[in-house]
Amino acid sequence: MNNRQIMSDPELDKRLIGNLRQARLAFEEVDLQLEELVAKCDELIRQQKLQRIKQKQKN
Repeated sequence: MNNRQIMSDPELDKRLIGNLRQARLAFEEVDLQLEELVAKCDELIRQQKLQRIKQKQKN
């Protein structure tokens, strides 16, 4: 086995860390967009249920 230690390139490390940070931010943005979509769907479902209840009360 070779126990040779690999030296990392600091510039490469900085670039990779920057890329990871950008990817994390992009995922956070998508997560927030999905949360907003779920909230809109929940509101639509709530309105539909309320409409059905009011319709049944009229009959």
